Amino acid sequence: MKVAEQSRVAVHLAMLINMLSLGSLMMVMPLGPDLVRHLGMEAGHVGYISGGATIAAALSAVASAPWLDRFDRKRALIILLALRFALLLCCALVTHSNQLIALFVLSGLLAGPMGAVLMAAMLDMIPPAQRGRQLAYVGMGFSLAAILIIPLSLESSARWGWQSPFLILGSAGLLLALLALLFLPSPAAVAGRPRGSILPLLSSRLCLAALSITALQMFGHFLLVPHFANYFQFNLDFPRSNLGLLYLLGGLASLAAMRLGGGWIDRGGAVTVVLVSSGGLALVTALGFATSTGISLYIIFTLFMALSAVRSNSTMTIAAGIPEPHQRAAFMAFQGTVSNIAAGVGSLCSALYLTSGAQHELIGFEHLAGFYALAGPVAGLGVLYLLHGLRRRDAAHGETTEQQNNRRDELAGDS
Repeated sequence: MKVAEQSRVAVHLAMLINMLSLGSLMMVMPLGPDLVRHLGMEAGHVGYISGGATIAAALSAVASAPWLDRFDRKRALIILLALRFALLLCCALVTHSNQLIALFVLSGLLAGPMGAVLMAAMLDMIPPAQRGRQLAYVGMGFSLAAILIIPLSLESSARWGWQSPFLILGSAGLLLALLALLFLPSPAAVAGRPRGSILPLLSSRLCLAALSITALQMFGHFLLVPHFANYFQFNLDFPRSNLGLLYLLGGLASLAAMRLGGGWIDRGGAVTVVLVSSGGLALVTALGFATSTGISLYIIFTLFMALSAVRSNSTMTIAAGIPEPHQRAAFMAFQGTVSNIAAGVGSLCSALYLTSGAQHELIGFEHLAGFYALAGPVAGLGVLYLLHGLRRRDAAHGETTEQQNNRRDELAGDS
Protein backbone atom coordinates (compact mmCIF):
# COMPACT_ATOMS: atom_id res chain seq x y z
CA MET A 1 0.00 0.00 0.00
CA LYS A 2 1.38 3.42 -1.01
CA VAL A 3 2.21 5.98 1.66
CA ALA A 4 -0.59 8.37 0.63
CA GLU A 5 -3.13 5.55 0.67
CA GLN A 6 -1.87 4.36 4.05
CA SER A 7 -2.33 7.88 5.40
CA ARG A 8 -5.92 8.05 4.13
CA VAL A 9 -6.76 4.66 5.65
CA ALA A 10 -5.19 5.73 8.96
CA VAL A 11 -7.28 8.92 9.09
CA HIS A 12 -10.47 6.93 8.38
CA LEU A 13 -9.58 4.46 11.15
CA ALA A 14 -8.82 7.31 13.56
CA MET A 15 -12.21 8.91 12.89
CA LEU A 16 -14.01 5.60 13.49
CA ILE A 17 -12.05 4.95 16.69
CA ASN A 18 -12.81 8.47 17.91
CA MET A 19 -16.51 8.06 17.09
CA LEU A 20 -16.78 4.70 18.82
CA SER A 21 -14.81 5.76 21.90
CA LEU A 22 -16.79 8.96 22.41
CA GLY A 23 -20.08 7.26 21.57
CA SER A 24 -19.51 4.54 24.15
CA LEU A 25 -18.96 7.20 26.83
CA MET A 26 -21.97 9.24 25.72
CA MET A 27 -24.48 6.41 25.40
CA VAL A 28 -24.84 5.44 29.07
CA MET A 29 -26.81 8.50 30.17
CA PRO A 30 -29.62 7.99 27.59
CA LEU A 31 -29.59 4.28 28.53
CA GLY A 32 -30.10 5.16 32.19
CA PRO A 33 -33.84 4.31 32.34
CA ASP A 34 -33.18 0.88 30.80
CA LEU A 35 -30.43 0.17 33.33
CA VAL A 36 -32.74 1.22 36.16
CA ARG A 37 -35.56 -1.02 34.96
CA HIS A 38 -33.64 -4.14 33.98
CA LEU A 39 -30.50 -4.09 36.14
CA GLY A 40 -31.99 -2.71 39.33
CA MET A 41 -29.71 0.32 39.33
CA GLU A 42 -30.77 3.26 41.45
CA ALA A 43 -31.72 6.23 39.29
CA GLY A 44 -29.35 8.50 41.18
CA HIS A 45 -26.42 6.19 40.43
CA VAL A 46 -26.66 6.57 36.65
CA GLY A 47 -24.48 9.67 36.86
CA TYR A 48 -21.74 7.64 38.49
CA ILE A 49 -21.21 5.71 35.26
CA SER A 50 -20.41 8.51 32.82
CA GLY A 51 -19.01 10.82 35.51
CA GLY A 52 -16.72 8.13 36.88
CA ALA A 53 -15.53 7.13 33.40
CA THR A 54 -14.86 10.77 32.43
CA ILE A 55 -12.87 11.45 35.61
CA ALA A 56 -10.97 8.17 35.17
CA ALA A 57 -10.08 9.14 31.59
CA ALA A 58 -8.81 12.53 32.74
CA LEU A 59 -6.71 11.17 35.62
CA SER A 60 -5.23 8.30 33.61
CA ALA A 61 -4.27 10.65 30.78
CA VAL A 62 -2.32 13.01 33.01
CA ALA A 63 -0.76 10.14 34.99
CA SER A 64 0.45 8.40 31.83
CA ALA A 65 1.62 11.54 30.01
CA PRO A 66 5.32 11.26 31.02
CA TRP A 67 5.58 7.78 29.46
CA LEU A 68 3.28 7.77 26.44
CA ASP A 69 5.87 9.16 24.01
CA ARG A 70 8.33 6.41 24.91
CA PHE A 71 6.25 3.65 23.32
CA ASP A 72 5.65 2.68 19.74
CA ARG A 73 2.49 4.59 18.77
CA LYS A 74 0.88 1.76 16.82
CA ARG A 75 1.54 -0.94 19.40
CA ALA A 76 0.37 1.23 22.31
CA LEU A 77 -2.79 2.25 20.44
CA ILE A 78 -3.76 -1.32 19.54
CA ILE A 79 -3.20 -2.62 23.08
CA LEU A 80 -5.18 0.21 24.69
CA LEU A 81 -7.92 -0.04 22.06
CA ALA A 82 -8.32 -3.80 22.50
CA LEU A 83 -8.34 -3.62 26.30
CA ARG A 84 -10.79 -0.71 26.39
CA PHE A 85 -13.39 -2.39 24.22
CA ALA A 86 -12.84 -5.83 25.74
CA LEU A 87 -13.86 -4.28 29.06
CA LEU A 88 -16.85 -2.64 27.37
CA LEU A 89 -17.84 -6.03 25.96
CA CYS A 90 -17.63 -7.54 29.44
CA CYS A 91 -20.16 -4.96 30.66
CA ALA A 92 -22.84 -7.00 28.87
CA LEU A 93 -22.10 -9.98 31.14
CA VAL A 94 -22.66 -8.32 34.52
CA THR A 95 -25.48 -9.25 36.85
CA HIS A 96 -25.29 -6.30 39.25
CA SER A 97 -25.20 -2.54 38.74
CA ASN A 98 -22.01 -2.12 40.78
CA GLN A 99 -20.23 -4.52 38.45
CA LEU A 100 -21.34 -2.47 35.48
CA ILE A 101 -20.11 0.77 37.05
CA ALA A 102 -16.73 -0.79 37.91
CA LEU A 103 -16.13 -2.26 34.43
CA PHE A 104 -17.30 0.87 32.63
CA VAL A 105 -15.06 3.11 34.74
CA LEU A 106 -12.13 0.76 34.06
CA SER A 107 -12.90 1.04 30.37
CA GLY A 108 -12.90 4.83 30.73
CA LEU A 109 -9.55 4.61 32.52
CA LEU A 110 -8.01 3.43 29.24
CA ALA A 111 -9.84 6.02 27.13
CA GLY A 112 -7.60 8.91 28.23
CA PRO A 113 -4.20 7.53 27.18
CA MET A 114 -5.76 5.83 24.14
CA GLY A 115 -7.11 9.13 22.82
CA ALA A 116 -3.78 10.87 23.43
CA VAL A 117 -1.81 8.21 21.56
CA LEU A 118 -4.34 8.23 18.71
CA MET A 119 -4.06 11.99 18.17
CA ALA A 120 -0.26 11.91 18.54
CA ALA A 121 -0.10 9.22 15.83
CA MET A 122 -2.22 11.41 13.55
CA LEU A 123 0.05 14.42 14.15
CA ASP A 124 3.06 12.25 13.28
CA MET A 125 1.41 11.16 10.07
CA ILE A 126 -0.39 14.29 8.79
CA PRO A 127 1.75 17.08 7.28
CA PRO A 128 1.18 20.48 8.91
CA ALA A 129 -0.27 21.90 5.68
CA GLN A 130 -3.07 19.29 5.75
CA ARG A 131 -3.87 19.20 9.46
CA GLY A 132 -6.85 21.53 9.29
CA ARG A 133 -8.89 19.27 7.01
CA GLN A 134 -7.63 15.96 8.34
CA LEU A 135 -8.02 16.75 12.03
CA ALA A 136 -11.46 18.16 11.28
CA TYR A 137 -12.32 14.82 9.72
CA VAL A 138 -11.07 12.92 12.78
CA GLY A 139 -12.99 15.37 14.99
CA MET A 140 -16.19 14.49 13.12
CA GLY A 141 -16.26 11.41 15.35
CA PHE A 142 -17.87 13.50 18.10
CA SER A 143 -20.76 14.67 15.93
CA LEU A 144 -21.21 11.24 14.38
CA ALA A 145 -21.32 9.68 17.84
CA ALA A 146 -24.27 11.91 18.70
CA ILE A 147 -25.98 11.32 15.35
CA LEU A 148 -25.34 7.57 14.98
CA ILE A 149 -24.08 5.85 18.14
CA ILE A 150 -26.63 7.18 20.62
CA PRO A 151 -29.70 6.41 18.45
CA LEU A 152 -28.24 2.98 17.63
CA SER A 153 -27.71 2.26 21.33
CA LEU A 154 -31.23 3.33 22.27
CA GLU A 155 -32.84 1.35 19.45
CA SER A 156 -30.83 -1.83 20.07
CA SER A 157 -31.51 -1.64 23.81
CA ALA A 158 -35.26 -1.33 23.14
CA ARG A 159 -35.25 -4.26 20.72
CA TRP A 160 -32.71 -6.69 22.14
CA GLY A 161 -32.11 -5.68 25.76
CA TRP A 162 -29.80 -3.34 27.63
CA GLN A 163 -26.80 -5.63 27.00
CA SER A 164 -26.93 -5.21 23.22
CA PRO A 165 -25.27 -1.73 23.00
CA PHE A 166 -22.30 -3.00 25.01
CA LEU A 167 -22.07 -6.11 22.85
CA ILE A 168 -22.29 -4.15 19.60
CA LEU A 169 -19.84 -1.38 20.50
CA GLY A 170 -17.45 -3.72 22.28
CA SER A 171 -17.29 -6.03 19.28
CA ALA A 172 -16.92 -3.10 16.89
CA GLY A 173 -14.02 -1.76 18.96
CA LEU A 174 -12.21 -5.10 18.86
CA LEU A 175 -12.75 -5.19 15.10
CA LEU A 176 -11.19 -1.73 14.81
CA ALA A 177 -8.21 -2.94 16.85
CA LEU A 178 -7.73 -5.74 14.32
CA LEU A 179 -8.05 -3.32 11.38
CA ALA A 180 -5.53 -0.99 13.02
CA LEU A 181 -3.13 -3.92 13.42
CA LEU A 182 -3.48 -4.75 9.72
CA PHE A 183 -3.64 -1.33 8.09
CA LEU A 184 -2.31 1.37 10.42
CA PRO A 185 1.19 2.40 9.26
CA SER A 186 4.03 1.85 11.68
CA PRO A 187 5.65 5.13 12.72
CA ALA A 188 9.14 5.80 11.44
CA ALA A 189 12.19 6.08 13.68
CA VAL A 190 10.30 5.96 16.98
CA ALA A 191 13.36 4.60 18.76
CA GLY A 192 15.34 7.68 17.71
CA ARG A 193 13.07 10.13 19.44
CA PRO A 194 14.60 11.80 22.49
CA ARG A 195 13.08 10.97 25.85
CA GLY A 196 13.33 14.49 27.15
CA SER A 197 11.40 15.44 30.26
CA ILE A 198 7.93 16.85 29.86
CA LEU A 199 8.91 19.74 32.14
CA PRO A 200 10.14 21.86 29.19
CA LEU A 201 6.73 21.35 27.60
CA LEU A 202 4.79 22.33 30.71
CA SER A 203 7.02 25.35 31.29
CA SER A 204 6.38 26.62 27.76
CA ARG A 205 4.21 29.74 27.66
CA LEU A 206 2.55 28.51 24.49
CA CYS A 207 1.65 25.17 26.09
CA LEU A 208 0.26 26.81 29.21
CA ALA A 209 -1.70 29.27 27.08
CA ALA A 210 -3.18 26.46 24.98
CA LEU A 211 -4.25 24.52 28.07
CA SER A 212 -5.78 27.67 29.59
CA ILE A 213 -7.72 28.39 26.39
CA THR A 214 -8.98 24.79 26.29
CA ALA A 215 -10.09 25.07 29.92
CA LEU A 216 -11.95 28.34 29.32
CA GLN A 217 -13.70 27.04 26.20
CA MET A 218 -14.80 23.74 27.74
CA PHE A 219 -15.82 25.28 31.06
CA GLY A 220 -18.04 27.80 29.32
CA HIS A 221 -19.43 25.24 26.88
CA PHE A 222 -20.53 22.89 29.64
CA LEU A 223 -22.18 25.66 31.60
CA LEU A 224 -24.88 25.49 28.92
CA VAL A 225 -24.84 22.19 26.99
CA PRO A 226 -25.99 19.79 29.77
CA HIS A 227 -29.11 21.93 30.31
CA PHE A 228 -30.14 22.59 26.72
CA ALA A 229 -32.88 19.94 26.57
CA ASN A 230 -34.56 21.20 29.74
CA TYR A 231 -34.13 24.86 28.75
CA PHE A 232 -35.60 24.29 25.32
CA GLN A 233 -38.65 22.47 26.66
CA PHE A 234 -39.44 24.30 29.89
CA ASN A 235 -38.20 27.83 29.14
CA LEU A 236 -38.83 28.05 25.40
CA ASP A 237 -41.77 25.63 25.15
CA PHE A 238 -40.00 23.70 22.38
CA PRO A 239 -41.85 20.44 21.55
CA ARG A 240 -40.25 17.30 23.01
CA SER A 241 -41.06 15.41 19.80
CA ASN A 242 -38.87 17.79 17.76
CA LEU A 243 -35.74 17.53 19.92
CA GLY A 244 -34.34 14.69 17.81
CA LEU A 245 -34.64 16.75 14.63
CA LEU A 246 -33.06 19.76 16.33
CA TYR A 247 -30.00 17.79 17.42
CA LEU A 248 -29.76 16.08 14.03
CA LEU A 249 -29.65 19.44 12.25
CA GLY A 250 -27.05 20.70 14.73
CA GLY A 251 -24.91 17.61 14.23
CA LEU A 252 -25.06 17.80 10.44
CA ALA A 253 -24.22 21.51 10.51
CA SER A 254 -21.21 20.87 12.72
CA LEU A 255 -19.92 18.20 10.31
CA ALA A 256 -20.12 20.56 7.34
CA ALA A 257 -18.69 23.52 9.26
CA MET A 258 -15.69 21.55 10.56
CA ARG A 259 -14.72 20.46 7.05
CA LEU A 260 -15.13 24.01 5.75
CA GLY A 261 -13.15 25.55 8.61
CA GLY A 262 -10.40 22.94 8.38
CA GLY A 263 -9.90 23.61 4.68
CA TRP A 264 -9.82 27.34 5.35
CA ILE A 265 -7.05 26.88 7.93
CA ASP A 266 -5.00 24.80 5.48
CA ARG A 267 -5.26 27.62 2.92
CA GLY A 268 -3.77 30.09 5.38
CA GLY A 269 -6.98 31.54 6.79
CA ALA A 270 -6.47 30.57 10.42
CA VAL A 271 -6.91 34.12 11.73
CA THR A 272 -10.19 34.51 9.86
CA VAL A 273 -11.48 31.17 11.13
CA VAL A 274 -10.65 32.10 14.74
CA LEU A 275 -12.29 35.52 14.47
CA VAL A 276 -15.42 34.25 12.73
CA SER A 277 -15.94 31.24 15.01
CA SER A 278 -15.22 33.02 18.30
CA GLY A 279 -17.05 36.23 17.45
CA GLY A 280 -19.94 34.46 15.74
CA LEU A 281 -20.41 32.03 18.63
CA ALA A 282 -20.47 34.90 21.14
CA LEU A 283 -23.04 36.75 19.04
CA VAL A 284 -25.28 33.70 18.56
CA THR A 285 -25.14 32.88 22.28
CA ALA A 286 -25.97 36.46 23.24
CA LEU A 287 -28.87 36.75 20.80
CA GLY A 288 -30.24 33.24 21.25
CA PHE A 289 -29.81 32.47 24.96
CA ALA A 290 -28.66 35.51 26.93
CA THR A 291 -31.46 37.69 25.54
CA SER A 292 -34.86 36.98 24.04
CA THR A 293 -34.88 38.07 20.39
CA GLY A 294 -37.45 35.65 18.99
CA ILE A 295 -35.08 34.10 16.43
CA SER A 296 -36.04 30.53 15.55
CA LEU A 297 -34.37 27.96 17.79
CA TYR A 298 -33.60 25.86 14.71
CA ILE A 299 -31.44 28.70 13.38
CA ILE A 300 -29.84 29.58 16.72
CA PHE A 301 -29.03 26.02 17.76
CA THR A 302 -27.73 25.01 14.32
CA LEU A 303 -25.40 28.02 14.24
CA PHE A 304 -24.33 27.38 17.83
CA MET A 305 -23.36 23.78 17.08
CA ALA A 306 -21.60 24.65 13.82
CA LEU A 307 -19.58 27.54 15.26
CA SER A 308 -18.70 25.53 18.40
CA ALA A 309 -17.35 22.72 16.23
CA VAL A 310 -15.27 25.09 14.09
CA ARG A 311 -13.87 26.86 17.16
CA SER A 312 -12.90 23.61 18.89
CA ASN A 313 -11.27 22.16 15.77
CA SER A 314 -9.37 25.35 14.93
CA THR A 315 -8.03 25.57 18.49
CA MET A 316 -6.91 21.93 18.40
CA THR A 317 -5.29 22.32 14.97
CA ILE A 318 -3.37 25.45 15.93
CA ALA A 319 -2.31 24.04 19.31
CA ALA A 320 -1.07 20.86 17.59
CA GLY A 321 1.95 22.83 16.40
CA ILE A 322 3.19 23.53 19.94
CA PRO A 323 4.81 20.22 21.04
CA GLU A 324 7.90 18.67 19.50
CA PRO A 325 7.32 15.26 17.87
CA HIS A 326 8.56 13.42 20.98
CA GLN A 327 6.15 15.41 23.17
CA ARG A 328 2.95 15.02 21.17
CA ALA A 329 1.31 12.20 23.11
CA ALA A 330 2.10 13.94 26.41
CA PHE A 331 0.64 17.21 25.11
CA MET A 332 -2.53 15.52 23.85
CA ALA A 333 -2.86 13.74 27.22
CA PHE A 334 -2.61 17.01 29.13
CA GLN A 335 -5.03 18.71 26.75
CA GLY A 336 -7.53 15.86 27.12
CA THR A 337 -7.24 15.97 30.89
CA VAL A 338 -7.77 19.73 31.06
CA SER A 339 -10.71 19.43 28.67
CA ASN A 340 -12.44 16.72 30.71
CA ILE A 341 -11.87 18.41 34.06
CA ALA A 342 -13.04 21.80 32.77
CA ALA A 343 -16.16 20.21 31.30
CA GLY A 344 -16.91 18.47 34.60
CA VAL A 345 -16.36 21.64 36.64
CA GLY A 346 -18.53 23.63 34.22
CA SER A 347 -21.36 21.11 34.55
CA LEU A 348 -21.08 21.13 38.34
CA CYS A 349 -20.99 24.93 38.61
CA SER A 350 -24.01 25.33 36.35
CA ALA A 351 -25.97 22.75 38.35
CA LEU A 352 -25.16 24.61 41.56
CA TYR A 353 -26.05 28.00 40.10
CA LEU A 354 -29.32 27.18 38.33
CA THR A 355 -32.62 26.82 40.12
CA SER A 356 -36.00 25.55 38.94
CA GLY A 357 -39.21 27.55 38.76
CA ALA A 358 -42.80 26.47 39.32
CA GLN A 359 -43.09 25.08 35.77
CA HIS A 360 -39.62 23.46 35.85
CA GLU A 361 -38.11 26.39 33.94
CA LEU A 362 -34.42 27.05 34.56
CA ILE A 363 -33.76 30.29 36.44
CA GLY A 364 -30.37 31.87 35.79
CA PHE A 365 -29.63 30.21 32.44
CA GLU A 366 -29.48 33.62 30.73
CA HIS A 367 -26.72 34.70 33.13
CA LEU A 368 -24.61 31.67 32.27
CA ALA A 369 -25.18 32.33 28.56
CA GLY A 370 -24.05 35.92 29.06
CA PHE A 371 -20.83 34.74 30.71
CA TYR A 372 -20.23 32.32 27.85
CA ALA A 373 -20.78 35.09 25.29
CA LEU A 374 -18.19 37.27 27.05
CA ALA A 375 -15.68 34.43 27.49
CA GLY A 376 -15.76 33.55 23.77
CA PRO A 377 -13.86 36.60 22.49
CA VAL A 378 -11.34 36.25 25.33
CA ALA A 379 -10.60 32.68 24.24
CA GLY A 380 -10.43 33.86 20.62
CA LEU A 381 -7.76 36.44 21.52
CA GLY A 382 -5.88 33.65 23.27
CA VAL A 383 -5.88 31.54 20.10
CA LEU A 384 -4.57 34.53 18.12
CA TYR A 385 -1.79 34.79 20.71
CA LEU A 386 -0.94 31.15 20.03
CA LEU A 387 -0.80 31.79 16.29
CA HIS A 388 1.50 34.79 16.79
CA GLY A 389 3.77 32.87 19.17
CA LEU A 390 4.03 29.87 16.86
CA ARG A 391 4.90 32.05 13.88
CA ARG A 392 7.60 33.85 15.86
CA ARG A 393 9.01 30.55 17.10
CA ASP A 394 9.05 29.03 13.62
CA ALA A 395 10.67 32.13 12.16
CA ALA A 396 13.38 32.07 14.85
CA HIS A 397 13.93 28.36 14.27
CA GLY A 398 14.25 28.98 10.53
CA GLU A 399 16.84 31.72 11.09
CA THR A 400 18.85 29.45 13.41
CA THR A 401 18.79 26.63 10.88
CA GLU A 402 19.89 28.98 8.10
CA GLN A 403 22.77 30.29 10.23
CA GLN A 404 23.88 26.73 11.00
CA ASN A 405 23.81 25.83 7.32
CA ASN A 406 25.82 28.95 6.40
CA ARG A 407 28.37 28.15 9.08
CA ARG A 408 28.65 24.59 7.81
CA ASP A 409 29.19 25.86 4.26
CA GLU A 410 31.90 28.26 5.47
CA LEU A 411 33.74 25.49 7.30
CA ALA A 412 33.49 23.25 4.24
CA GLY A 413 34.91 26.05 2.07
CA ASP A 414 37.83 26.67 4.45
CA SER A 415 38.75 23.00 4.44
